[in-house]
Amino acid sequence: MNNKQTEKEIQEKIKKVDGAMAQEGMPLTKELKQKLYKCIIGESSTEIERRKIIEKYRRIYGQ
Repeated sequence: MNNKQTEKEIQEKIKKVDGAMAQEGMPLTKELKQKLYKCIIGESSTEIERRKIIEKYRRIYGQ
């Protein structure tokens, strides 16, 4: 069974997430869309992206 998603399916998922976030007044930035894309295609994971964000803010604010 082929679990590969087409580019159209991936973009539709991102569009749905962006729409839901926009309804809450928090549309996705281009950077966040790229991170989401990388997670969907398996180039990254939510855990990896989460760690990157935590490290970024630790460098900025300490701890």
